[in-house]
Amino acid sequence: MRITHCAEPRTAALLLAGFAAGPFALGAQEQPQGQPVECEFEGSGAASRASEALQKITEQSTPEEQTAAYNEALEALQVELDGDNAIVFLFGAQAHMGLKNYDDAKLMLERYDAVAPPECAEYGHNQRQRGWVELYNRGVQAYSAGDNAVALDAFRTANGFLPDLRSFSNAALLQAETGDNAGAIATYQEALAADIPDADPDQLRNVLRGLGDLLSQEGRGDEAMAAYESYLADHPNDVVIRIRHAGLLADAGQTDASDAVYAEIMQRTDLETSQWVEVGVGLYNAENYGDAATAFGNARAGNPYNKEAAENYVNASVLAGRPGPVLALADSLVTWYPYDTGTRALLTRALADADMNERAMEQMAEGEATEVIFHFVQMATASDGTYVVQGSLEAREATMDVEIPFEFVDATGQVVHTEMLSTNAPAGSTASFRLEISASVPLAGFRYKRIGT
Repeated sequence: MRITHCAEPRTAALLLAGFAAGPFALGAQEQPQGQPVECEFEGSGAASRASEALQKITEQSTPEEQTAAYNEALEALQVELDGDNAIVFLFGAQAHMGLKNYDDAKLMLERYDAVAPPECAEYGHNQRQRGWVELYNRGVQAYSAGDNAVALDAFRTANGFLPDLRSFSNAALLQAETGDNAGAIATYQEALAADIPDADPDQLRNVLRGLGDLLSQEGRGDEAMAAYESYLADHPNDVVIRIRHAGLLADAGQTDASDAVYAEIMQRTDLETSQWVEVGVGLYNAENYGDAATAFGNARAGNPYNKEAAENYVNASVLAGRPGPVLALADSLVTWYPYDTGTRALLTRALADADMNERAMEQMAEGEATEVIFHFVQMATASDGTYVVQGSLEAREATMDVEIPFEFVDATGQVVHTEMLSTNAPAGSTASFRLEISASVPLAGFRYKRIGT
């Protein structure tokens, strides 16, 4: 999910906010629900011996015992791999999957799909689903450990097993993070072209937004506009993409058309906080700061604890020449996020524009005295319903270990969860941090405490 910070509405992004925080559950390989009884496989000696080997694996089996059983199954199947018996390839895929030989497993599944009768196709699909799950989880775990190369390989391999917008999105985000915009664009385009029945609308929108952003960054706004228009032909009421399309119209000099879109959407009363934020960003990028402030204000009305909406509301209001009404909010942001360079800069600017120069200088000096500095810290919802807070930090003087309590609030502003950020803040460079939170109630926002006070 793309996160746009008030200071840099076009470029700042929260990397991989769509990652699932934990593993997917893997079920046993059983006959699929609703699978016709007519699905029958041709028996063979090799398949029987492979089945006996695989059945040796239980929940109590050690890794060594599992490896031995998978290898025994593969050895039994060797004599029939030149034939066309579907069950041989299905068992082969299962054994290779168990050994993490995903390329070989994929080849086995391709051979299975080529010879299996239609009524047995679901068995191959289930094995592909299993492979996707394992690879997706491997990608998440590698990313959490900071190994982006392994994570990218896992997500790309997962896409080969079973096209899924989540693994496509994560692969593209990693490619973009490493500067491979061309590769990321190709991955997004591959995702849009993939045959994915019943694709999740939010995931589809995220893919399209990612593609549009990268195409625009690469100076290919006409391609981004074409992608948006193709999507809007089927989803004409998608406010998020309409706003982004309007931004491209404005960039192309079609201001009347873009203004008409903004004006129509500003009359809406049914938008959610995230949608109003998108509207505000579009208006901000069009330098319509007054309406942008109104949109961000509507976002805050829906969720007064949304950090992004609050920061952008202050920023747009100041640029619209209305600093007075947001001074109290800007001051609260500094209290809630004492190490954020962005919130401190917003308060300083608001005070200066309100002709409160002495207080502005005090805030600037106070901000320059903090021992830790945070950059672009935001919260987003992950694809599995958990929450992710991510950003970067650095120490102002000497490298230091920090423990900073983060508090998470519900829709009423009550603290319902606390998580400790324990990490190292380097001096002279920044380090990324990430908190993953599961909560029993929906979270509306977060704040953190200043240490040493």
